[in-house]
Amino acid sequence: MDNEKRISVRHGFVVESFSPGDGPSETVDAVPGSRMAGHVLGYRGYRTDRGGSALMRVIPATRVLLDISLEAPPRVLGAGPVPPVALYGMRTAPTRLSRSDGLGIVVELPPHVAYSVFGAVDDTVLDGADLLGGRAGNLVEGLAAAPGWRERMALLDDTLAAWTAAGPAASPRVVWAWRRLCRTGGRLPIGRLADEVGWTRRNLLTRFRDQIGLSPKAAGRVIRFDRALRLLRREPPLPLSAVAQIAGYSDQPHLTREFRSLAGGTPAELAGRRSHSFKTALDSSG
Repeated sequence: MDNEKRISVRHGFVVESFSPGDGPSETVDAVPGSRMAGHVLGYRGYRTDRGGSALMRVIPATRVLLDISLEAPPRVLGAGPVPPVALYGMRTAPTRLSRSDGLGIVVELPPHVAYSVFGAVDDTVLDGADLLGGRAGNLVEGLAAAPGWRERMALLDDTLAAWTAAGPAASPRVVWAWRRLCRTGGRLPIGRLADEVGWTRRNLLTRFRDQIGLSPKAAGRVIRFDRALRLLRREPPLPLSAVAQIAGYSDQPHLTREFRSLAGGTPAELAGRRSHSFKTALDSSG
Protein backbone atom coordinates (compact mmCIF):
# COMPACT_ATOMS: atom_id res chain seq x y z
CA MET A 1 0.00 0.00 0.00
CA ASP A 2 1.27 3.48 -0.79
CA ASN A 3 2.82 5.48 1.97
CA GLU A 4 0.17 7.62 3.69
CA LYS A 5 1.29 11.05 4.80
CA ARG A 6 0.02 11.93 8.26
CA ILE A 7 1.04 13.96 11.25
CA SER A 8 -0.20 12.76 14.63
CA VAL A 9 1.16 13.79 18.00
CA ARG A 10 0.87 11.68 21.12
CA HIS A 11 2.96 11.20 24.24
CA GLY A 12 5.98 13.11 22.94
CA PHE A 13 6.09 11.20 19.63
CA VAL A 14 5.18 12.64 16.25
CA VAL A 15 4.20 10.15 13.56
CA GLU A 16 5.28 11.76 10.30
CA SER A 17 4.17 9.04 7.92
CA PHE A 18 3.56 5.33 7.79
CA SER A 19 2.91 2.49 5.39
CA PRO A 20 -0.17 1.04 7.07
CA GLY A 21 -0.28 -2.48 5.59
CA ASP A 22 -3.43 -4.45 6.32
CA GLY A 23 -2.78 -5.99 9.74
CA PRO A 24 -4.09 -4.93 13.17
CA SER A 25 -2.82 -2.07 15.29
CA GLU A 26 -3.64 -1.51 18.95
CA THR A 27 -2.81 1.00 21.66
CA VAL A 28 -3.74 0.72 25.32
CA ASP A 29 -3.65 3.72 27.67
CA ALA A 30 -3.49 3.05 31.40
CA VAL A 31 -3.21 5.03 34.61
CA PRO A 32 -0.76 3.94 37.31
CA GLY A 33 -1.83 2.04 40.38
CA SER A 34 -2.14 3.73 43.76
CA ARG A 35 1.54 3.32 44.68
CA MET A 36 2.73 5.17 41.58
CA ALA A 37 -0.08 7.71 41.31
CA GLY A 38 1.57 11.12 41.11
CA HIS A 39 4.88 9.50 40.18
CA VAL A 40 3.97 7.99 36.81
CA LEU A 41 1.97 10.21 34.45
CA GLY A 42 0.74 7.34 32.31
CA TYR A 43 1.41 4.07 30.54
CA ARG A 44 0.80 3.38 26.88
CA GLY A 45 1.05 -0.10 25.44
CA TYR A 46 1.27 -0.59 21.69
CA ARG A 47 1.17 -3.54 19.33
CA THR A 48 1.39 -3.33 15.54
CA ASP A 49 1.26 -6.18 13.06
CA ARG A 50 0.59 -4.21 9.90
CA GLY A 51 3.49 -5.35 7.79
CA GLY A 52 4.41 -1.68 7.41
CA SER A 53 6.71 0.92 8.93
CA ALA A 54 6.55 4.42 10.36
CA LEU A 55 8.76 7.49 10.44
CA MET A 56 8.60 9.24 13.80
CA ARG A 57 10.09 12.09 15.77
CA VAL A 58 10.61 12.35 19.51
CA ILE A 59 9.90 15.99 20.34
CA PRO A 60 10.25 18.15 23.45
CA ALA A 61 7.83 17.37 26.26
CA THR A 62 7.60 18.25 29.94
CA ARG A 63 8.19 14.63 30.85
CA VAL A 64 10.77 11.90 30.44
CA LEU A 65 9.77 9.00 28.17
CA LEU A 66 10.76 5.43 28.98
CA ASP A 67 10.25 3.36 25.81
CA ILE A 68 10.41 -0.39 26.43
CA SER A 69 10.54 -2.44 23.23
CA LEU A 70 9.50 -6.07 23.70
CA GLU A 71 9.97 -6.72 19.98
CA ALA A 72 11.97 -4.98 17.23
CA PRO A 73 13.12 -1.66 18.77
CA PRO A 74 13.07 1.40 16.48
CA ARG A 75 16.14 2.83 14.78
CA VAL A 76 17.53 6.33 15.04
CA LEU A 77 17.79 7.59 11.46
CA GLY A 78 21.42 7.87 10.45
CA ALA A 79 22.59 5.95 13.52
CA GLY A 80 21.47 2.55 14.75
CA PRO A 81 18.87 0.67 16.76
CA VAL A 82 17.45 2.18 19.91
CA PRO A 83 18.15 0.10 23.05
CA PRO A 84 15.28 -2.20 24.16
CA VAL A 85 14.95 -0.03 27.28
CA ALA A 86 15.45 3.54 26.05
CA LEU A 87 15.12 6.74 28.01
CA TYR A 88 14.33 10.01 26.23
CA GLY A 89 15.05 12.96 28.48
CA MET A 90 13.34 16.30 27.96
CA ARG A 91 14.36 17.36 24.49
CA THR A 92 15.75 20.57 23.03
CA ALA A 93 15.85 19.10 19.50
CA PRO A 94 13.93 16.34 17.74
CA THR A 95 15.23 12.79 17.30
CA ARG A 96 13.98 11.01 14.16
CA LEU A 97 13.15 7.31 14.32
CA SER A 98 12.08 4.53 12.01
CA ARG A 99 9.81 1.91 13.57
CA SER A 100 8.44 -1.31 12.10
CA ASP A 101 5.93 -3.70 13.63
CA GLY A 102 6.40 -4.52 17.27
CA LEU A 103 5.19 -4.69 20.84
CA GLY A 104 6.11 -2.34 23.65
CA ILE A 105 5.19 0.15 26.35
CA VAL A 106 5.91 3.86 26.80
CA VAL A 107 6.04 5.19 30.37
CA GLU A 108 5.71 8.92 31.03
CA LEU A 109 7.58 10.22 34.08
CA PRO A 110 8.03 13.67 35.61
CA PRO A 111 11.73 14.55 35.30
CA HIS A 112 12.36 14.56 39.05
CA VAL A 113 10.84 11.07 39.34
CA ALA A 114 13.02 9.87 36.45
CA TYR A 115 15.99 11.13 38.46
CA SER A 116 14.93 9.00 41.43
CA VAL A 117 14.60 5.92 39.23
CA PHE A 118 17.57 6.30 36.87
CA GLY A 119 19.85 8.97 38.30
CA ALA A 120 20.94 11.89 36.12
CA VAL A 121 19.01 12.11 32.84
CA ASP A 122 19.95 14.47 30.01
CA ASP A 123 18.36 15.29 26.64
CA THR A 124 19.92 12.41 24.70
CA VAL A 125 18.69 8.87 24.05
CA LEU A 126 19.98 6.86 27.01
CA ASP A 127 20.41 3.08 27.22
CA GLY A 128 18.52 1.67 30.18
CA ALA A 129 21.10 -1.09 30.52
CA ASP A 130 23.79 1.55 31.18
CA LEU A 131 21.66 3.05 33.94
CA LEU A 132 20.05 -0.07 35.40
CA GLY A 133 22.45 -2.89 34.61
CA GLY A 134 20.83 -6.32 34.49
CA ARG A 135 17.55 -4.95 35.86
CA ALA A 136 16.72 -3.57 32.40
CA GLY A 137 16.89 -7.00 30.77
CA ASN A 138 14.95 -8.59 33.62
CA LEU A 139 12.17 -6.05 33.14
CA VAL A 140 11.94 -6.74 29.40
CA GLU A 141 11.79 -10.49 30.03
CA GLY A 142 9.10 -10.11 32.68
CA LEU A 143 6.94 -7.85 30.52
CA ALA A 144 7.32 -10.13 27.49
CA ALA A 145 6.22 -13.14 29.55
CA ALA A 146 3.17 -11.41 31.06
CA PRO A 147 -0.11 -12.73 29.60
CA GLY A 148 -1.78 -9.37 28.95
CA TRP A 149 -1.74 -5.60 29.27
CA ARG A 150 -3.17 -5.47 32.77
CA GLU A 151 -0.44 -7.80 34.05
CA ARG A 152 2.25 -5.79 32.26
CA MET A 153 1.07 -2.52 33.81
CA ALA A 154 0.91 -4.14 37.27
CA LEU A 155 4.49 -5.39 36.85
CA LEU A 156 5.59 -1.90 35.87
CA ASP A 157 3.88 -0.46 38.95
CA ASP A 158 5.71 -2.94 41.20
CA THR A 159 9.06 -2.45 39.49
CA LEU A 160 9.02 1.33 39.32
CA ALA A 161 7.81 1.60 42.92
CA ALA A 162 10.78 -0.49 44.07
CA TRP A 163 13.27 1.42 41.93
CA THR A 164 11.95 4.79 43.07
CA ALA A 165 12.15 3.80 46.74
CA ALA A 166 15.75 2.63 46.31
CA GLY A 167 16.94 5.55 44.17
CA PRO A 168 18.17 9.05 45.05
CA ALA A 169 15.52 11.52 46.15
CA ALA A 170 15.30 14.75 44.20
CA SER A 171 15.81 17.89 46.26
CA PRO A 172 12.46 19.32 47.44
CA ARG A 173 13.72 22.74 46.32
CA VAL A 174 14.44 21.45 42.82
CA VAL A 175 10.99 19.85 42.63
CA TRP A 176 9.43 23.10 43.82
CA ALA A 177 11.41 25.11 41.25
CA TRP A 178 10.33 22.74 38.46
CA ARG A 179 6.68 22.99 39.44
CA ARG A 180 6.94 26.76 39.81
CA LEU A 181 8.34 27.03 36.29
CA CYS A 182 5.49 24.87 34.98
CA ARG A 183 2.86 26.95 36.79
CA THR A 184 4.24 30.14 35.24
CA GLY A 185 4.41 28.66 31.74
CA GLY A 186 8.21 28.73 31.73
CA ARG A 187 8.22 32.53 31.90
CA LEU A 188 9.64 33.16 35.38
CA PRO A 189 13.07 34.89 35.30
CA ILE A 190 15.80 32.60 36.60
CA GLY A 191 17.12 35.15 39.07
CA ARG A 192 13.69 35.47 40.63
CA LEU A 193 13.29 31.69 40.72
CA ALA A 194 16.62 31.39 42.57
CA ASP A 195 15.51 34.03 45.07
CA GLU A 196 12.22 32.23 45.69
CA VAL A 197 14.01 28.89 46.18
CA GLY A 198 16.56 30.47 48.51
CA TRP A 199 19.66 29.45 46.55
CA THR A 200 22.25 31.34 44.61
CA ARG A 201 21.69 31.40 40.88
CA ARG A 202 24.73 29.14 40.36
CA ASN A 203 23.52 26.59 42.91
CA LEU A 204 20.06 26.51 41.32
CA LEU A 205 21.52 26.02 37.83
CA THR A 206 23.74 23.15 38.97
CA ARG A 207 21.18 21.28 41.07
CA PHE A 208 18.33 21.83 38.60
CA ARG A 209 20.35 20.59 35.61
CA ASP A 210 21.57 17.53 37.52
CA GLN A 211 18.10 16.47 38.65
CA ILE A 212 15.79 17.72 35.88
CA GLY A 213 18.12 17.19 32.93
CA LEU A 214 18.06 20.71 31.51
CA SER A 215 18.94 24.15 32.80
CA PRO A 216 16.01 26.23 34.07
CA LYS A 217 16.23 28.42 30.95
CA ALA A 218 16.12 25.42 28.59
CA ALA A 219 13.35 23.85 30.64
CA GLY A 220 11.38 27.08 30.28
CA ARG A 221 11.65 26.79 26.49
CA VAL A 222 10.28 23.25 26.62
CA ILE A 223 7.44 24.28 28.94
CA ARG A 224 6.42 27.12 26.60
CA PHE A 225 6.58 24.81 23.59
CA ASP A 226 4.54 22.13 25.34
CA ARG A 227 1.88 24.65 26.33
CA ALA A 228 1.73 26.09 22.81
CA LEU A 229 1.35 22.61 21.28
CA ARG A 230 -1.52 21.79 23.63
CA LEU A 231 -3.24 25.06 22.71
CA LEU A 232 -2.78 24.36 19.01
CA ARG A 233 -4.46 20.98 19.29
CA ARG A 234 -7.52 22.25 21.13
CA GLU A 235 -10.94 22.27 19.52
CA PRO A 236 -12.05 24.71 18.24
CA PRO A 237 -8.61 25.86 17.03
CA LEU A 238 -7.11 29.16 18.14
CA PRO A 239 -5.38 31.57 15.75
CA LEU A 240 -1.59 31.23 15.80
CA SER A 241 -1.26 34.82 16.96
CA ALA A 242 -3.41 34.02 20.02
CA VAL A 243 -1.43 30.86 20.78
CA ALA A 244 1.82 32.83 20.60
CA GLN A 245 0.52 35.47 23.01
CA ILE A 246 -0.93 33.01 25.54
CA ALA A 247 2.16 30.77 25.53
CA GLY A 248 4.56 33.67 26.05
CA TYR A 249 6.16 34.19 22.63
CA SER A 250 6.90 37.69 21.43
CA ASP A 251 4.92 37.18 18.21
CA GLN A 252 3.81 34.53 15.71
CA PRO A 253 7.18 34.38 13.85
CA HIS A 254 8.89 33.72 17.21
CA LEU A 255 6.48 30.83 17.82
CA THR A 256 7.22 29.38 14.38
CA ARG A 257 11.01 29.64 14.83
CA GLU A 258 10.83 27.83 18.17
CA PHE A 259 8.68 25.04 16.71
CA ARG A 260 11.14 24.53 13.85
CA SER A 261 14.12 24.52 16.21
CA LEU A 262 12.66 22.30 18.93
CA ALA A 263 10.41 19.94 16.97
CA GLY A 264 11.51 20.13 13.34
CA GLY A 265 8.11 21.31 12.08
CA THR A 266 5.79 24.27 11.85
CA PRO A 267 2.93 24.97 14.25
CA ALA A 268 0.44 24.22 11.47
CA GLU A 269 2.02 20.81 10.80
CA LEU A 270 2.03 19.80 14.45
CA ALA A 271 -1.58 20.89 14.88
CA GLY A 272 -2.61 18.40 12.16
CA ARG A 273 -4.81 15.37 12.21
CA ARG A 274 -4.98 13.18 15.29
CA SER A 275 -4.13 9.51 15.22
CA HIS A 276 -6.98 7.21 14.16
CA SER A 277 -5.41 4.00 15.49
CA PHE A 278 -7.55 1.67 17.60
CA LYS A 279 -7.39 2.65 21.25
CA THR A 280 -8.44 0.73 24.35
CA ALA A 281 -8.72 2.39 27.76
CA LEU A 282 -7.35 0.27 30.58
CA ASP A 283 -7.46 1.22 34.23
CA SER A 284 -4.58 -0.48 36.04
CA SER A 285 -5.39 0.99 39.42
CA GLY A 286 -7.09 -2.13 40.75
